[in-house]
Amino acid sequence: MGEVRTEHVRTALAIAETASFRAAALRLGISQSTVSAHIDSLETELGVTLFERSRSGARLSAAGRLVHSALLGLRDAEDVLRDAARGAITDTSEVIRVAAVNAAVTTVLPESLHALVDDPAVEVRVSIRGSRDVIDRIRSQRADLGVIAYEVGREPDSVGIRIDPLLTGSVGVLTPPGHPIARARRVTTADLRGQRLVAFHPGYLMHAVAERLLADADVRVVSHVDSTPDAIRQVAAGVGICLVPDFSVVAGDADEWRALEGAADRIGLALIRREDAVPSSRLRRLEQEIHRHAADYRRRHGTPTGSTTVRVTV
Repeated sequence: MGEVRTEHVRTALAIAETASFRAAALRLGISQSTVSAHIDSLETELGVTLFERSRSGARLSAAGRLVHSALLGLRDAEDVLRDAARGAITDTSEVIRVAAVNAAVTTVLPESLHALVDDPAVEVRVSIRGSRDVIDRIRSQRADLGVIAYEVGREPDSVGIRIDPLLTGSVGVLTPPGHPIARARRVTTADLRGQRLVAFHPGYLMHAVAERLLADADVRVVSHVDSTPDAIRQVAAGVGICLVPDFSVVAGDADEWRALEGAADRIGLALIRREDAVPSSRLRRLEQEIHRHAADYRRRHGTPTGSTTVRVTV
């Protein structure tokens, strides 16, 4: 076996997360042919086929699933090495590692980062991941601060972790403009029977929520996404409908969101870090900014109770 290059590993992980060579190319800012070349090289070095390609996208093969965790480990090891190198440049420099779900990017995180952008001695590195991965990174000290989504009443295991709620919202249905569901006076799970569904990938919170709420609705999953902006785009294109919490969307000019009546599920967004961590002054400042902007977001947007239009916010 020859040398495994980290950029090839990152390409493979991007495909695994997006289920698409094209989407991975867009995420990484490289051409699709370069993505294919990376995977061809990596598969040659490892001696296995990592992905099953089809017209609908790309999925991890049996061998790919077996080596997936090792690929994650290689990427994370490189991240740790780079962080250590940056921290060694000067005694006063600091790298703050933030792991967050996509909902944080569309709500509290962007404006909060402004508090540190003028500090030349700090770098904030944001990694977008699922809630479970965010929690794992906080526990293993691979992230200093995390933002997770969770089901209210089914909070994650908090042993060793401080959890500070930021936002809570209702589960609703995202539809294209003019869709029959958007025109209905009330929407229940029964109204979703037979609909095409844009679903989040397994491992994401809304995947589990949708599976539970729509167990008897006989919906047909036609696409998988790993972010709310991706879901909004696909819904706007008429691919299908999608279940998302209200705080994931804001007033705008594309798609429509309707509260799902009879669904007691509430989704929360929370800030987390290790209880035994001693935060630096910069990290404490970032925490304070996130809480402040969460309060601002609640005041500006409130909680939709019926319907609204939404737009992509990133």
